[in-house]
Amino acid sequence: MGFQQIRDLSAAVLTSMTEEECADWHRKRGMHVIRHRGRYWKETIRGFYQPLHWLARLSAQEANSPTLLSWGFQATLSEVDATSANASMPIHWLPNLENYSLESVTSNRRNHLRRCYKRVNIVQLDKPALLQEQGYKVFLSALKRTAYRQIPSKKDYLTALGDYATPEKQLILAGLNGEQLLGYVTGYAVNSIAYIDEVIIATEALSTYIGTGLLFEFAQVCRRSGLIRELVNGLHSREDEKLCVFKQGMGFQVKHIPAKVQMNPIVEQFIGWRYPHKYYRLVGRQLRSHQRKLFTSNQNTKSKGV
Repeated sequence: MGFQQIRDLSAAVLTSMTEEECADWHRKRGMHVIRHRGRYWKETIRGFYQPLHWLARLSAQEANSPTLLSWGFQATLSEVDATSANASMPIHWLPNLENYSLESVTSNRRNHLRRCYKRVNIVQLDKPALLQEQGYKVFLSALKRTAYRQIPSKKDYLTALGDYATPEKQLILAGLNGEQLLGYVTGYAVNSIAYIDEVIIATEALSTYIGTGLLFEFAQVCRRSGLIRELVNGLHSREDEKLCVFKQGMGFQVKHIPAKVQMNPIVEQFIGWRYPHKYYRLVGRQLRSHQRKLFTSNQNTKSKGV
């Protein structure tokens, strides 16, 4: 392994992008990006849009569908226009990032950190070579355990690593045991907000508490940047109790950001009925009881052939 691709943590940096730079970066990664009223939107699933910068906190005038060819959108709102919200975005959010330290995590997590540092060397990767050599095996192990997304082919995984050739756009921290890759975390920042993108850990490495170390050190790099004020660690995964407890122990709180959400009513009722946790992450609440009853009634009517 070529250690020229590794940078000591003390020198690790995460440079914030502007929304325009973030849009350009995502376009180069092959993502379809729309510019609407000066803000940039992405198609998260076919026909549904969100601002590329999740927590951009749009004005009420900016928060509307960026295209007529959509069945819905979700956008967070500015504090000034929070009264226009009809929903919320539930996120795992780290408060007081500028003062984040060992005292910010629970005593149990501090113990896990000490054990991690004895077994794992955490470094910054500024080139994709290590991930090209060992990353897919780790990725495969993590996805087989978590099943949070479809497993890509090795060819597709290696193709996607082209994104990691621009270290100034994102931060990649890796955990090593000697020259063996145990796991890694990726993330990026837009303006004053940093987002953790993926945390990939090999199943056999979980006992080293590498996840605790990677998350803590990622937050430390953000803190040292001087420009980043908020750190977001994904949407609230309320159905995964262990993950929520872990994030809480690391100092992350569940925060509901005022949002504007618009969806096709039939699609909304279906998602709320069939995928309640996904619906919760879209609107920050359960499907209203009258909507659930109406959809169930309609389904029963169809099944009877009425």
